[in-house]
Amino acid sequence: MEANKESFSRLLNDLDFETIELSLKEPNIFQALSASRSELRHSSFLAYLLDPKENHGLNDVFLKKFLQDIFNDDKSDCRDAFDVEFVNADEAEILREWRNVDILIKMPNDVVIIENKIDSRDHSNQLLKYKTVAEELFPGKRRHYVYLTPFGSPPTGENAPEEYIQYSYNSISAALHKITHLYGERIPSKILHLIEDYIKTVRLEITMSDELNEMVLKVYRSHKDAMDFIFENRPDAVTILYPLFEDVIMSHGYVMGSKNKGYVRFTTPELARKIPASGQGWPDKEQFLFEIDYHWGNNTNSISLKAVVSPGNDVICNAILDAAKKFDKYKTPSGAKWRVFYIKKYRFVSEEAINEDPVDVRKQIEKIISDAKPTIETISTLIEQADIPEL
Repeated sequence: MEANKESFSRLLNDLDFETIELSLKEPNIFQALSASRSELRHSSFLAYLLDPKENHGLNDVFLKKFLQDIFNDDKSDCRDAFDVEFVNADEAEILREWRNVDILIKMPNDVVIIENKIDSRDHSNQLLKYKTVAEELFPGKRRHYVYLTPFGSPPTGENAPEEYIQYSYNSISAALHKITHLYGERIPSKILHLIEDYIKTVRLEITMSDELNEMVLKVYRSHKDAMDFIFENRPDAVTILYPLFEDVIMSHGYVMGSKNKGYVRFTTPELARKIPASGQGWPDKEQFLFEIDYHWGNNTNSISLKAVVSPGNDVICNAILDAAKKFDKYKTPSGAKWRVFYIKKYRFVSEEAINEDPVDVRKQIEKIISDAKPTIETISTLIEQADIPEL
């Protein structure tokens, strides 16, 4: 323990560590919005900067710099960097999510199809589909296909066309850095700060090329034991959320059930007394519980409330299910052991909880439980009336 205290003391007194901490506390709109690795938000911001008609003050500077890079690539459709000077940027149309294409740049003689990938990869022949659509709808235009990734990686999906130009966020940040350096005095101060925040976000969290990333590596090498201990014991969204769910659920008079990471389980006091602990699935042997899955569900933007009968005493299981069949939203369970007869999804992004005010998160949970309460009470009342034998 004393060794750990000494390690932490050295870490906290390290000037580089203090510099990192202060830098990360500097306001950054993209980090504040949790948009650092969101492909949709990156695509929207890039489309905004590429559009000469927008109010950012860049005019066509960023669009032309981007087109120079694309036209200069060997895979470009019979264009080179010099051709950009003859492009009438005023006639450029920048479209988002056109036929599922992330960004489409439509010009009188050219069209640029941009597929943006940060943490995901191309799939379902999507690149081939975009190429086919472009060929059908823009037969008279030169067509340029761009695959944008953090480091200019090649497509990984099957049947990906060879025509896709590999472009990187390194190139994006370099172009924007050059533009802010050369044209900074002409750009409105609010927009300039926004672009500087964006460059910082890209370099720090996507390409990891910021000076701060190098400093982090240096600090880690000097204080490996202390930082490993911190990392292994860091709180995550799952850990933070459980006590908030528990607090709200208990405030409604419910009884908490068996605990497990990513799940919140509960029942009513009446059912806790009525149903014997004869189950074989949960640690506390409950035979029936309401369960909120806020971590393991396939959809990370939602959580699900379930009514679950666990494997155990068949007589008790059947009695619970027979009573629940009177519920108008009852659905025949598909599982042979774990029998879920009711499920409802609610909009809730668990991973964002770690960055939000706990008071605001609790309000979201309160809204969900309040909405679910009539259903919980109806199901509970029906089961209370069941003829469940005592063991």
